[in-house]
Amino acid sequence: MRWSDYLLLFLLLPHAVPAANEAYQELYRLYDVPKQLRRDAVPVCFHHDCQSVRRVALSDEHWQTVVRHLAERAQSAAAERQQIRLAIAEMERVIGRLAGTSGDRGGDIAGITTLQPQMDCVVESFNTTAYLSLLEQAGLLHWHIVEPRERRGHLFWGGWPHYTAMIREKETGQRWAVDSWFRDNGELPDVMELGIWKDGWRPEGFVF
Repeated sequence: MRWSDYLLLFLLLPHAVPAANEAYQELYRLYDVPKQLRRDAVPVCFHHDCQSVRRVALSDEHWQTVVRHLAERAQSAAAERQQIRLAIAEMERVIGRLAGTSGDRGGDIAGITTLQPQMDCVVESFNTTAYLSLLEQAGLLHWHIVEPRERRGHLFWGGWPHYTAMIREKETGQRWAVDSWFRDNGELPDVMELGIWKDGWRPEGFVF
C-alpha cells in the first residue's frame, strides 16, 4: 500500500477524542453524563444533590469568550490560578444565559426567592469540575491538573458536609480548592490551599 493510501485511510477514520481526566471520570461514574466531554454537550448539573443533568452546547463564540482568559500562557502557577478564576466565572455567565441559571446566588438561602431550585455545593462542585476538565482537555492548563472533588464535614463531626472542585499544582503537588458555591453566578470562585478549605474556611460574614 502506498503512503498516500495510508494517509487517505487515516483521514477517513473518526477523529480521536482525548481521554477524560480522573476528575471527569468520577462524574461519569456517579451521574448521567456523556462518557466523553465535548463543547457541544457540556453536562450542567441542576437540582439538589445533582438530581438532573442537562447538556448545553457552547458555540465557538461562547467558547472564545471563556478561553480568552487563558489565551496567554501564565508565567507562574499563581497567575494561572487567577486565570482559572476568571475563566470559570465567565463560563458560569455563559452557561447561566443558556441554561437559565443566571439567578443563582451564593450559598443556599440567599437565592431561595430568585431561583428554584437554588444550586447547592454538590451541584456547584460538579459544574466547576466539568468546566475545569473542558479547559484541561483543550490544553489550556499548563501549571495545574484537574482532580476529583473533595469533601469536608460529616454531619455529626467536622461541620456541615461541603464539596469543592479541585486542581493540583504540577511542580509542587500542592492541591487547591476551587469553590464556586459561596459566590453568586458569574462571580470569581474562591481558590485556596486545600488545608485551609478543609479547616472550614468561608467568606467573612457568609450566611448559608
